[in-house]
Amino acid sequence: MSPASHPLSDRIATWCALVVQQAAVDGAGVSVLSAAGTPDPVHATDELSALVEDLQFTLGVGPCFDAVTTGEPVLVSDLADPHWEVVAGWQAFLDEAVSAGIRGVFAFPLGVAGASVGTLDLYRSTPGPLSSDGVRRTLATAGAIGSALVSGGASSTEALEHVRHRAAVHQAAGMVMVQMDVGIDEALVLLRATAYAEGTSINEVAASVVAGRRRFTREEA
Repeated sequence: MSPASHPLSDRIATWCALVVQQAAVDGAGVSVLSAAGTPDPVHATDELSALVEDLQFTLGVGPCFDAVTTGEPVLVSDLADPHWEVVAGWQAFLDEAVSAGIRGVFAFPLGVAGASVGTLDLYRSTPGPLSSDGVRRTLATAGAIGSALVSGGASSTEALEHVRHRAAVHQAAGMVMVQMDVGIDEALVLLRATAYAEGTSINEVAASVVAGRRRFTREEA
């Protein structure tokens, strides 16, 4: 079996493990845009990398969102630098990430011809910028992953199937949209705000909504 024929999830795992070594970071994760335009985590090399991805998914803010929006890498060498509190508007993400021991995050958009389909996110537990060689190698890896994701065929379909475990979030957002008579974006904000306020994940809140154990009302909002 040629490398190109390996399941895309395995290839993404290999690319992430390699870029961790090449960029001299502590971990890496990949998120793929869902149909709703939300970066949904599909792979992480370790628990803190998974936390970086999940925090951004839950809170709806962070470097990966900015990287997708701008189509440019977002390189944060020190999350504790007050500059990012003022410029980025990621206060909730910054607080949670730094508290967990994450100090540097580097988000690279995935895609071709300016169309982002996700992000490759690196993290460090100590502050410090990526070297120029680390940036160059990460850009090359991001290009390889992005090309694989947009190349079509079974491989792309197989990779996108990994976001199915997030389907409950989007289903719950649709239910909250009806319950609260709001738009889908506001419904997602309500789910994220609730998860953050209760110190839980958006997946748990969404599961309770879908199962009928929880209903959003105007009074609750």
